[in-house]
Amino acid sequence: MKRFWDPGISQTILFVFGVFTFVIASYGTLVKGGIEGLYDNYLLFMISFACILGLRYLRQRDKEAAAEAAAARQAELKKASKPTKKGKKRK
Repeated sequence: MKRFWDPGISQTILFVFGVFTFVIASYGTLVKGGIEGLYDNYLLFMISFACILGLRYLRQRDKEAAAEAAAARQAELKKASKPTKKGKKRK
């Protein structure tokens, strides 16, 4: 199935949503003041934290996939560059 967007756009959206919710929660905490403001915006802080954790997970997964692909390419190049020996058989 073809994707309708670039694969990196999902990471961008996740990052923007995480930062947006953090800014809104921080503003709400400052406006309300005190520990009550923090309690009222706890859910927004947790949503922001979950977005950033998800983003870090996706980036790590992409990095591991790129490393595996590079290792596979190196193995293929080594295999292709090895000359085959077709000489006389020893008795």
